[in-house]
Amino acid sequence: MYIACCFLQPKDQRSKRTGADTRTDMARTVALKEENADNQGPSGRRIARSSSDISHLYNTKITDLIRRNAALEDQLAAALESKEQAEKNLSLVMSSREQLEKRLASRGKEAELLKEKIAGLELAQEESNSLSNAVHADNVRLEREVAFLKAVADETRKEMHSTRRVLAGEQSRTFQLQVEVFHLKQRLQTAEGRSGTPRKPHNP
Repeated sequence: MYIACCFLQPKDQRSKRTGADTRTDMARTVALKEENADNQGPSGRRIARSSSDISHLYNTKITDLIRRNAALEDQLAAALESKEQAEKNLSLVMSSREQLEKRLASRGKEAELLKEKIAGLELAQEESNSLSNAVHADNVRLEREVAFLKAVADETRKEMHSTRRVLAGEQSRTFQLQVEVFHLKQRLQTAEGRSGTPRKPHNP
């Protein structure tokens, strides 16, 4: 009856009982049975010895079962503790994963922005190269025009110098002609005074 009661106890109460308590209870039960057997005579002693052997066997098995149960409970407690630790580690890993995913998303956005900036810089570089080429072409054209204008200016200066020399010569000849005309007028007046015949003024 005690064995059945032992297995019918709640789990917490069974876990609190030790193997020594169980063996003590079994020893009391065997002592009571032997006392009853002494009171019943030889047949009772044989039954008591048989019952004692059976009780001892059950006691051994129950002790072994209690020991195994205690070991299993220790293993279960260790497993539960390991499970809790594993759940904590898993929670930390999930949190770290979420943070890494957020960082990765942020880095992805930064990479997209950098790509856009690089594309903009490349486009600006292309426009700058095109503008530089256009400016270079304009510079070349202006240099040619300046060279042409310099050549024209040189020719113009030469022509002006030549014209000035010609003009100076013409001015000199004009002055000489004016002098000759003046002398001729004086001679003509002198000749007319000697002849005494005044001439009519010549209207040009």
